[in-house]
Amino acid sequence: MKTPALPFDEPQRLQALRRTGLLDTPPEARFDRLTRIARQSFGVEIALVSLVDSERQWFKSAQGLNACETGRDISFCGHAILDSRTFVVEDALKDERFADNPLVTEAPHIRFYAGAPLHSLEGFRIGTLCVIDSRPRRFGEQDGELLRTLADCVEEQLSRQRLEELRKSLAESEYRAQLIIEGANIGTWQCDMQTGLCRFNDRWAEMLGCRLEELGETSVDTWKSRVHPEDLALAEAMLERHIKGLDPVYECRVRMRHKHGHWVWVHSRGRLLDCGADGKPGIIYGTHIDISAEQEALAQLERRNRALAVLNRMAFKLEGSVDERITQALALGREFLQLDVAIASEIIGDVYVVRWVSAPDGAGIAPGLQFEVEQTYCRLMLEQDGVLAIDHMGRSEFSGTPCYRTMGLESYIATRLVVDGELFGTLNFSSAGVRERSFDVTDRMFLALMARWLGDMLSRQRYQTRLDKLATQLPGMLYQYRRWPDGRSAFPYSSAGIEQVYQVSVGAVRESAEAVFERIYPPDLKAVADSIAHSERALSDWHAQYRVRRTDGGTHWVEGRARPERLEDGSTIWHGYLTDIEHEKQAELALAASEQRLRGLFELSSIGIVLSDAGSGRILDANRALLEATGYPKAGLLRLALTALTPVPYRQADADAQDALARHGRYPPFEKELRRRDGSCFPVRQQGMLIRDAGGRRLVWTLMEDISELKKVDRMQKEFVSTVSHELRTPLTAISGALGLLVQGAMGELAPPVAQLVEVAHNNSRRLNLLINDLLDMEKLVAGKMHFDVQSLALHELVQDAVESHRPLGEGRNVRLTLGAQLDGARVLADRDRLFQALANLLSNAVKFSPDGGEVRISTESAGNGRVRLRVQDQGEGVPEAFQSRIFEKFAQADSSDTRKKGGTGLGLAITRELMERMNGAVGFASSTGEGACFWLDIPVAGEE
Repeated sequence: MKTPALPFDEPQRLQALRRTGLLDTPPEARFDRLTRIARQSFGVEIALVSLVDSERQWFKSAQGLNACETGRDISFCGHAILDSRTFVVEDALKDERFADNPLVTEAPHIRFYAGAPLHSLEGFRIGTLCVIDSRPRRFGEQDGELLRTLADCVEEQLSRQRLEELRKSLAESEYRAQLIIEGANIGTWQCDMQTGLCRFNDRWAEMLGCRLEELGETSVDTWKSRVHPEDLALAEAMLERHIKGLDPVYECRVRMRHKHGHWVWVHSRGRLLDCGADGKPGIIYGTHIDISAEQEALAQLERRNRALAVLNRMAFKLEGSVDERITQALALGREFLQLDVAIASEIIGDVYVVRWVSAPDGAGIAPGLQFEVEQTYCRLMLEQDGVLAIDHMGRSEFSGTPCYRTMGLESYIATRLVVDGELFGTLNFSSAGVRERSFDVTDRMFLALMARWLGDMLSRQRYQTRLDKLATQLPGMLYQYRRWPDGRSAFPYSSAGIEQVYQVSVGAVRESAEAVFERIYPPDLKAVADSIAHSERALSDWHAQYRVRRTDGGTHWVEGRARPERLEDGSTIWHGYLTDIEHEKQAELALAASEQRLRGLFELSSIGIVLSDAGSGRILDANRALLEATGYPKAGLLRLALTALTPVPYRQADADAQDALARHGRYPPFEKELRRRDGSCFPVRQQGMLIRDAGGRRLVWTLMEDISELKKVDRMQKEFVSTVSHELRTPLTAISGALGLLVQGAMGELAPPVAQLVEVAHNNSRRLNLLINDLLDMEKLVAGKMHFDVQSLALHELVQDAVESHRPLGEGRNVRLTLGAQLDGARVLADRDRLFQALANLLSNAVKFSPDGGEVRISTESAGNGRVRLRVQDQGEGVPEAFQSRIFEKFAQADSSDTRKKGGTGLGLAITRELMERMNGAVGFASSTGEGACFWLDIPVAGEE
């Protein structure tokens, strides 16, 4: 899962979000209306107005989701606000950013998401309007435009509230500031209330399209003559209230006539600053601000809200058949758009067919009327994308078209009617007269949303027709089962499959369900009745498997699922299906018996076994052996992730195992510790394997063998070896020395039989001394007590010394030691004595296992990755395949019998591996039976001196 990044302007964005004042406020109808329309328009399960806070996303409006917020780290909206474009995820399971997101893998199981960013007045992206579904969906360009249009509506609601707050803030600020600021870009005025004379600045006149000198001598009449008649009385009344001291300031919004005849909205404010000696009002000072744009925006917002209210009524409050509801909707659209005729048409080839119409009586238009597409205005609309809107056809670019000459319609607005992704026809509104007000973005939005709703309704009708046709072909039965408060029940609808399932006719159960319940196998009847009663009480989905009696005396298993709905009369109706599952049930019962047997083996195993989720690591099941070893009750263990049992020092080993699991589907045994419930730890040998369940879910079987006793025995062995090695070494040195003196004749010449026995004893004492040295070396390596003096070495010199020192050993066994290809001037980083010891072990083994007259070849080459490889190749029989996995273990020997031909302690290769790993190197081999073996040392290359 990918956590959404933070926008570069995150601090400023959060401040803008806080300034909206919307966080943690109650739901508001103005936002809920928009999310309902979005949910209905796109046919999705969830629609949200989501505000992205610092640590969460909070839902101002939510349709189809009970939660009020989720974490920002798992949110889709956190990604959506990173760009101004609409953010779309058509299938979250195929998107690596979200495939393992808990909102995808768990409720609400998001598969499809589309979110249009919401901007504050300052331009910061503070949230989204998003639509969500649990099924993958395609999301086209028109869908994006529609979602963006609805998001604009949400932004206007956000802006409206913010504008109101700004207006109040401005009012407070104006009380503290000077009313008249010389040189400000606002209209200023002052009026002598005694003489009626007025003074205006240039900006005051510019608002009305005039120059100041054009106004001549200015007085209060100059102002009154330009105020809209409908606003003058209110303005004078507000002025009078201020003069009388009833209001602290004079404030009023009025329309004033522009020089070119249109009206300009002006926000007028003023204050009486002085009075004459007689107490009569003196001069009022004030300002004029052009608020035409603001008033237009408010008017547009109110009209857009009205459009949404009409669409909401269409979607949720119309009743009757599909034809009746469409006709009612067309009438509502005519009223909103203030046009005479509304038509929903179907285009079949080159023929335009009127399917639904709303028009005045006598208009001469009725359903079924047909035209050639070329003769209609719809031809113009189909030649372009989106909505076609014409305010005055006679003055438009289409004035010369045949359809205008034939029909003479001046006002026209239309869009495509799409059903299931294909063109069905058109939705259009028209009038013979010229439109006084031009079509605007609200009109276009209204038409697009209405067309979307109409297309969805026709799609549902089409699917219903198909369902009715397919129901008769489906195995099992589709049905509606109704139950009344008085206990009566019936099947108002059932497909023909009821005859196969229950062997009763459709008509026999339409008024009473008694015949169906008589067919249910008596031992199962009570469970079925109880499940129906529970579903009715809780209005929860009904699901049951039970047996039905056949007329031949036998039974078969059926499975039913249904969703209940409470009706206004108190009855409950279920919409569902039943299907025969006889074969599946028999297979299920057989599988259950098999699983019971496997469960017995699972629980009886002495090795701890755990089943966990591969993604989260959460433990799903564990056997008794693991519960007893860790001290956890089963319920407590199942609340943990498998990693919770691993102490911190072993977390990296677990991570390496998980990498191997991902690459190979399993990981080999490795040793670690496991934490018990009481906090203590114990050693285990762990291995795992990846599987998938029937649903494709990735699971991991893990075996955890308690090796406490093995560790104890190993520790005792090490202590024994250490003790014996040290206790034997001193006397053995003396014995070996004494025997050596006897062999060399220090006590005179010995009799041949005695000399032979003394030589055998001397050789065996030397061999035992080597064993003790190997044991002590291994002890030091394991304990980390062996010192390494790593330096830059000339590899070729060390190889020559080792070969020369082992040449007598080879000659004694008639084996030649030869140098193969060498890297010129190779220098390595190693401890010379320890590297010599490792090479000596390989050379002695090679000589030991070479045949009489054989050859051991020593060569060097580059191993890559900054290492040199030193190879020792013999001509022996090779390493047996069964022994290869244990060859580097302590005391390991291919022939471990007491009659083996080759001597040795079985520690040489184990010591060699420990030496090389502590010098950051490695040891390995390659062998084929009968073709000899090649052992190699990888040694780090020294840098240039």
